[in-house]
Amino acid sequence: IEKAQQKIETNNYGIRENLLKYDEVMNEQREVIYAERRQVLNGENMRDVIVKMMNDIVENAVDMSVGDDQPAEKWDYRELNDLIRSVIPLDPILYSEDMKGMKKNQLKHILKEQAVKLYEAHEAQFPDPEKIREIERVILLKVIDNKWMAHIDDMEQLRQGIGLRSLGQKDPLTEYKFTGFDMFEELTNVIRRETVKTMLRVRVEKKVEREEVAKVTGTNKDNTAVKEPVKRKSA
Repeated sequence: IEKAQQKIETNNYGIRENLLKYDEVMNEQREVIYAERRQVLNGENMRDVIVKMMNDIVENAVDMSVGDDQPAEKWDYRELNDLIRSVIPLDPILYSEDMKGMKKNQLKHILKEQAVKLYEAHEAQFPDPEKIREIERVILLKVIDNKWMAHIDDMEQLRQGIGLRSLGQKDPLTEYKFTGFDMFEELTNVIRRETVKTMLRVRVEKKVEREEVAKVTGTNKDNTAVKEPVKRKSA
């Protein structure tokens, strides 16, 4: 009985130790996400973060669709346009004779400059510069929170099913770490794309236009009399 008890305690210790190691993986990811959230909640200027996200999107798109030593006429322009323009609405990227001899890094530089100019033009639509800074923080925080909560659920499902991989002579903890890393990379990619896509589609509400529409439709609340409730006549 004593030996059985010792074996049970040893097994339980091993289980607890593995659980702690699983938790370490999530804790490392949580620290990264929470650090980003703190920046937003502290009211920091997120413009540079948004611009870096745009640059990363360009980098990834070019790396996925353009080979290192490929000549410009052989680049996959359809894939390149799909990857970039689904998030950043740049003009279509098409091959021309001017691009002959262009290198991959040159293409990245040109597209990054175009993306920044597009964002600057978007910023100019907001009369109050601080307004767009506030919008950046709100959107970034919302996207991070929504995607992080979904990621927590996905990681829990991974954790529950990871033990099956031991049947294939693989260490479940190692597999959990590698798969969790890939999932976190995808999380950051989704946050990046969703944030930039949303920011570039935010539009300024023009007060003058709203007032003109209100006058025509009769929905101007300032000029609309508030009806008082009907009073019953006393019998």
